[in-house]
Amino acid sequence: PDTATSYSNIGNVMAAMGNNVGALEMHNKALAIREKVHGKEHPDTATSYSNIGSVMADMGNNVGALKMHNKDLAICEKVHG
Repeated sequence: PDTATSYSNIGNVMAAMGNNVGALEMHNKALAIREKVHGKEHPDTATSYSNIGSVMADMGNNVGALKMHNKDLAICEKVHG
């Protein structure tokens, strides 16, 4: 989980620097770890979906972004109500 957080943090910085391709790669690595460790319906996994969605939106991929944000929302609704 700490490794996933590090990938996510690096992705956030890369996105802030305008390197969306690198950011997407880092967030996808974080997602893979979180899915493996926590499963597909954990709040940390939801955070990765949200991060990926934000980067996709910045890249102009609004359809992909919406898909990721909807996955995030579905997990949050299931876990938190």
